[in-house]
Amino acid sequence: MSIFKSKKLNHTVNTFDSMYDCVKKCAERYGDDPRYIYIENKTEKVITFSEMLDRVNYVASALNTLGLVGKFVTVTGDTHPDYFSTEFGVIASGGVIIPLDKDINAEQFVGFNKMCDTECIVYTPSLDKKISETFASLPDVKKFVRIGPAPDGAFPDDRFMTFDEFLEIGKAAYEAGDRTAEEHVVDTEKMCAVIFTSGTTGTSKGVMLCERNLVTAATDSCWIMSTKPDDMYVSVLPAHHTYESTISHIALPNTGACEMINDSIKNTIRNFVKYKPTGLVLVPLYVETMHKKIWSEIEKKGKTDTIRSLMPVVKHFPRSLRRKIFKQIIDAFGGRLDFIVCGGAPLRPELVEEFDTFGINICEGYGITECAPLISANPINWKKLHSAGLRVQHMQVRIDKADESDETGEIVVNGPAVMLGYYKNPEATAAAFTEDGWFRTGDVGYIDKDEFIFITGRMKNIILLSNGKNIFPEELEEYLSANEEIAEVVVVGRKKDDGETVITAVIYPNYEKFEGKTKDEIYEAMEKTVADVNKKLPIFKHIGAIEIRETEFEKTTTKKIMRFKIK
Repeated sequence: MSIFKSKKLNHTVNTFDSMYDCVKKCAERYGDDPRYIYIENKTEKVITFSEMLDRVNYVASALNTLGLVGKFVTVTGDTHPDYFSTEFGVIASGGVIIPLDKDINAEQFVGFNKMCDTECIVYTPSLDKKISETFASLPDVKKFVRIGPAPDGAFPDDRFMTFDEFLEIGKAAYEAGDRTAEEHVVDTEKMCAVIFTSGTTGTSKGVMLCERNLVTAATDSCWIMSTKPDDMYVSVLPAHHTYESTISHIALPNTGACEMINDSIKNTIRNFVKYKPTGLVLVPLYVETMHKKIWSEIEKKGKTDTIRSLMPVVKHFPRSLRRKIFKQIIDAFGGRLDFIVCGGAPLRPELVEEFDTFGINICEGYGITECAPLISANPINWKKLHSAGLRVQHMQVRIDKADESDETGEIVVNGPAVMLGYYKNPEATAAAFTEDGWFRTGDVGYIDKDEFIFITGRMKNIILLSNGKNIFPEELEEYLSANEEIAEVVVVGRKKDDGETVITAVIYPNYEKFEGKTKDEIYEAMEKTVADVNKKLPIFKHIGAIEIRETEFEKTTTKKIMRFKIK
């Protein structure tokens, strides 16, 4: 069963054949409606759907004029409308876009660009330092294009220009008759993007995507979200991430929704209140932050016990009534928040339940960069807690078990959203697919009788005990994370001198809850928490040791803990 057969969905999805076709049809449908609202130099600015089409045309014509058509182009930095006019313009002219994480180090930045033979780099001002450190090491890059004026009024050499200058070149060419984007013959099977994975395991591979992949994933995203032209979203996730790019910057515009680009983390809640989003695309960390803010405000008003006792009763009321009862909570996020799409990592089920009680729907989905990224999602009208949902329309999912008697196995997928392979890495590409051509996700789980997908852990994270038992640390982490005294936790296997593996919880406590407490008192509290969790588990899963951290775990820009850095 797919998400589309679970219940009849009552919204229309606008189809498109390519990235340029998407931008063009959006401009035809929505014209002068705002596609983006953003802050630049402390001034609010707007880009309409028609203006976005113009910019994409100009980018393609500029690339043609500068001899960069069909080349590899890197885009990096903060989220900005021209980050995406660059992406669409490069793809529309037959080139390959490389969206790079703005927080990678200088060595990786040079390495990835050299690996891809990049000939043009488009960047925002937050990358000035990195560009100044690396441009001399990238002699094959013909153009560095800065979204914004020249820093201090000058660039280091004649390869540099502003994005406005770049656009003017394209505009002049377009007005003189250049129709690079319009006349480009699209091959939807040709590589159009290389996305470097976030590297939570210490390695990064370049995922090769084609337009077929992106069109498929974006269209399936539109089916999940019943978004309308009068909807407003606030973009908070990193622009380079496939989850954000596909859903927020391809799928959402295809529905006519407007998106406000959040200008900084510290302004997030303020922007929610000002721009009144009806929907958000988030990772669990943001939902956790919102949840903490809700209960912090409730606690300040001395209403914790009242709200806790009210929720079990209210959750059975009609949704419209629940939203009225918890109006103050919804008002804290602008007053119109109806819908949150959450992905990138598992979300604690109790958060889904609590937000639902308040009248805010959370649609939790599952994806991976190699699938551009969407695989499955929970339908709004039929959710299962702990589940990654039903497969989306164009994907197939099965469980490959090592033994038929096993309860779980590796989740493998097939369909038009699956990548072409890893760039310049045939060995990794071959290892990523089964003999019959299905992609190995590396996730372990099962599919229930209703065809909902459940993920129990990552194959590479499995702890193998000396008695042959397999432990999925994610299961234990979920139990521990439910405790408000724990901010972050990772469960690992530690080898003792005798070779035995001990299940160990590495904990970063919520130090706000332990103000004035000694290290010993904090340790004792964590021991009690772990003992309580062990009571709920079979003996072979018991956590045998704990380690306390004084600092947060290192994370990727999408807020996933880098497990390989845990010593």
